This record gives sequence, C-alpha cells and structure tokens, in this order.
Amino acid sequence: MAPAHENSAYESSYSRPLGNAPAGRRRGPALPLALAGVVYALVSLVNQYNFRTAALDLGLAAQVVGDWAHGRVAYAALLLDSPPTNFLSVHFSLTPVLAVPLYWLVGGAWALLLMQLGAVLLGALGVWRYARARGATGGEARWALAFFCCQWGIFSALGFDYHDNVVGAMAVPWLALWAGQGRWGWAAAAALFLLVSKENMALWLVFVLLGLAWQHRHRRGAVAGLGLAAAGALGYFLLVTHWVMPALDVAQRPFSQVVRYRQWGASVPGMAWNLLCHPQLLAQALFCNTDPSGAYDYVKLELWGALLCSGALALRRQPWYALMLVPIVGQKLLANDPALWGINQQYSIEFAPVLALALVDAVRRRPAGSARRRGWRWALAGAAGFTLVTLYARQSKWYDRATTNFLTGRHYRCPYDRAALRAALARLPARGPLSVQSNLVPQLPAPRRLYLFPVLRDAAGVVLLRHPDEAAGWPLRPEESQKALAQLRARPDFRVAYEDAQLVVFARRGPVPDPAEVLHF
Repeated sequence: MAPAHENSAYESSYSRPLGNAPAGRRRGPALPLALAGVVYALVSLVNQYNFRTAALDLGLAAQVVGDWAHGRVAYAALLLDSPPTNFLSVHFSLTPVLAVPLYWLVGGAWALLLMQLGAVLLGALGVWRYARARGATGGEARWALAFFCCQWGIFSALGFDYHDNVVGAMAVPWLALWAGQGRWGWAAAAALFLLVSKENMALWLVFVLLGLAWQHRHRRGAVAGLGLAAAGALGYFLLVTHWVMPALDVAQRPFSQVVRYRQWGASVPGMAWNLLCHPQLLAQALFCNTDPSGAYDYVKLELWGALLCSGALALRRQPWYALMLVPIVGQKLLANDPALWGINQQYSIEFAPVLALALVDAVRRRPAGSARRRGWRWALAGAAGFTLVTLYARQSKWYDRATTNFLTGRHYRCPYDRAALRAALARLPARGPLSVQSNLVPQLPAPRRLYLFPVLRDAAGVVLLRHPDEAAGWPLRPEESQKALAQLRARPDFRVAYEDAQLVVFARRGPVPDPAEVLHF
C-alpha cells in the first residue's frame, strides 16, 4: 500500500488541470507508432487484399461513402431483414464522411480501412500525450503507448473489417487529456466526434463524461461542465434512437438494438429495475452462459480474464474508469447474442483506451524509477501475452485465425486467384442492381445498388463464387450456397452471362416477378 502522503498527493493532482509534457530530452512516439501502423496494416489491409472482408459492415459503409461522395442520400440495401432504407436509420453515424476525400483516390472500402487504421494510431498518440501530461517521462509514455497498441481488443476489431465505433472510441484519450488540461473547446470537439460516431456511442459518452467529472471532482467548474455535457449526450441518444432513426426507417421500425436485451424487460428502465431487484440474475448474466447451448460455456469468463490481464486491476482505486466501462460490459454480457459475449470482433474496442488511461494514472502512483518500470513491464507483459495467446486460440466462438493472426502464413494466402477474380469482377456491367456474396461486396466499386445474396429483389444480375467458404457465403452455409447455384442455373429467368473456375455471373431475363424475392433453403 502506498504511503498516506503519496495517496494525498495523488488525489490532489485531480484538483488542478493537467500540465504539458515535462521539459528535457524528448524522444517522440514516431517509431512505435510506425511499427504499430505496419502491424495493423498487416491485419486489416491484408484481409481486404485477400478477399476476406465482408458486406457487413465494410461493404455497407463503402456504399455509404460512395453515395455521400456523389452528394446523394445513402441507402442501406445490404440488410437481410429490411428493404433498402436510409443508412442513418440503421446506424446514426457521421464518421464515414471523413473517408470521402480518400474515396476519390482508393475507393470506398480501402478509404474506410485506412481511416480506421489512422484513427487507432491517433488514439495511441492520445494515450502518449495523456501520459506525458500526467508527468510521465518519455520512456514511460512509450510504455503506455505500447500497452495500448498491443491490446487484444484492437486486434480483434481490425481483424473484422471496419466499424464506426472503432473510430469513435479513439477520441477518448484526447477527451480525457483536454478535459484534464481545461482546454474545453478541444474537449468539446472530441466529445462531439464521439457523439456522432454511432448512436450507441452517445450513451457510452454519458458514462465517459460522468467518469471524468468524478475524476476531476475537486474542480467545480469542470464537474458542472462535464455534467451538463453528459445530460446533453443522454438527450441526444434518446432523441436519435427514439425519434430520428425510426422516422428515417422505411418501415418506421423502433430502434432495433434493444431486442438483444428483451429477456430482461419490455423497456430499458424496466430491464434496469428487474436486474437491480434480482441481483442473482445480474450475477448470472455477467459470468455464466445464459444460452441453452453448452457451446458458449466459459466465453464470458474468457472476457473477464482478458480484462484482468490487460490492466483492469488499475480500476481498483480509480472507480471513475470503472464507471466508464459499465455500459460496455452491460452491452456485451447482458445481450442474448453470444457473439457479443467474448473477445471477438469490434465489441471490445472501447476497453482499450479506458484501460490504458487507467494504467497511466495507476502506475504514476508508484515511486519514480525502477518501481514504475516494473509496473509498466508487468502490465505490458500481461496484455501482450494475452493478445499473443488468443491470436492462436480462444474460447469465444466463430474466431477465424486467418483474419486476425498476422503471425501465420495462412493470413497472407488467398483462397482465390486474386488477379483472375478481380479481372472477372471488372467485367461486370457498370449499372444495375446486383445480388452479391458477402466477401465480394467490398471489392466492387461504390456507389451502386447491391443486395446481399440470397436477397434478389430487383437485381439485374447475381454474382456468386463457385466454392465459397462459410465466411464468403454468409448467411448461407457452403452446402446451401451450392444449392443456390444449382437453383439459379435451373431457373428460366436467369442465364449464365459469365463463368470461370471461380466465379459465376447470372443475368436476369425478362421482368422482375417479385421485387421482394429472397431465396430460401
């Protein structure tokens, strides 16, 4: 336990704004950032190059970028459960607009992946700057940067294409930095960026702002400003999810994400009250498999182990950071969808910046010198070790090492003849709606009307791989994809317009009999 005078000094540091980086020899973060950028590119960009990206969410977001680049309203046509509808009714996210300039150079999908990669590096730079403002030496700040960059949540997210919450989460270190320094204009800009990055991020922002208010509780002006901002963020979340998104939806449907939590109550307040009144239900939901299938046993425990290995112990004396993570833990573990429970995909990215900031402040409590170096070494070893192990194997389901583990040769091998497949896709007509398999969607130029096969609707053509794997043919299983291919060959209203060893392109003949058609198996 730290001496009483040390704890007192630590507490008093929150009663004044953060400083700037201490003077002296300054070795910047350029080299570790460059190294992280190379590694992240090997994960994310290689997947796009090797046809391992998907229609949702990268293909959908790429179509949005293309529409916005041409000054058009963006419609989401790739959804399986909805006719084409305004994109903002699906995800109220404005961050794809940042990819519009890059769209004109590299296309929508590549622009989004590059923007996401750059955002993660900016988040890492924010952690470095925060550490320096907290009084860390250059070496200690680089330890903090390395700790953030090796987080498993980042690798899981980058291994699964593009997602707006990854970009938005990277504003948190800058928000914490500027709020601590009393630079309220810049802090407001960071909060606004997080607010509009995705509709559910607005709710997370409420807890982030309240956590910052708790952290800086000795600064009355800061507490008042952060509290008002939290109330504004909550109002924005309610306005967008309860009125704006349903109004933009073609079917006027209510906010759809709540359905993942309906087992706890009919409304959000009812869910919260039910769980608070029945703590045994809450404990079971947080730690146990609540799905009838035993296949998901221990998935939630793997998440808790991930947090313990990645700096969660730093939350013990800094409960404001734990408060920031409450909605993220609830969003994951209270859902009825086991895909959210574990450490896969983009659902854990928010942990990375918060744990990094918490660890910066926790290690700072140690005496300068060897004690701090040991703290950073142990923290980095825990996070990096867990990430390394889970690149190869994890309890969480549906993990594909080929998409995320950049240390294996399989990650760099493409199951297709890339040049031949791209040449075949280039032969597709430039106009007309198409029904396309998932991994082909991000490869096609935007904007154009695309449906995710087996949705046909009014498609003028259908583009299918002859032998797709499960990821490429999703939502169909490989055997269902083969049945679909045979079914289209037998239909008189479709003819084979192009075929080679990898790809089959069907063209529709005659009028569209059913503009809402979806193939079923």
